[in-house]
Amino acid sequence: MNDKQVAELRKFLSKITDPKISAFIDLKKLCQSGIYNLAVQMATEHAIEHKNYMYLNSIFGLIDDTPYAINFITALRPRLNFTLTDTKPRKLKHATLHQVTQAPNQPTAKPIAVKNPPPKQAKIYDNKREVSEDVMDSRLMLPGSYGAGRRR
Repeated sequence: MNDKQVAELRKFLSKITDPKISAFIDLKKLCQSGIYNLAVQMATEHAIEHKNYMYLNSIFGLIDDTPYAINFITALRPRLNFTLTDTKPRKLKHATLHQVTQAPNQPTAKPIAVKNPPPKQAKIYDNKREVSEDVMDSRLMLPGSYGAGRRR
């Protein structure tokens, strides 16, 4: 890639990762676009050459916890040695070959999946209420009568 194209792709990455704009981006269309693929390629080449994962982390921060993160990581694995951090926001970090071989044995290397919130359980109510002996709690009082069931 020439310097002009790399500069344009860096501007593209800075624009799509801006929090004001990223909320309006359709990730499906973005991940299928050609300019996205060029940006990933540029970021990968930058990481290979400089061991700097800044651009890859900005892309990964945009698509983390989506189904597109899996495709992103599997596309990078053959070319780069990296590990994922556990802290939020998750990031890619440069790793040695030994660390990469140990990563599948660690619990942090579990496959990335979209996290759905746990389903809410219905509350179970007991029908064992105490029976009140108070006349004010009775339904026998007529509406509009003196002391129509309101407590003061």
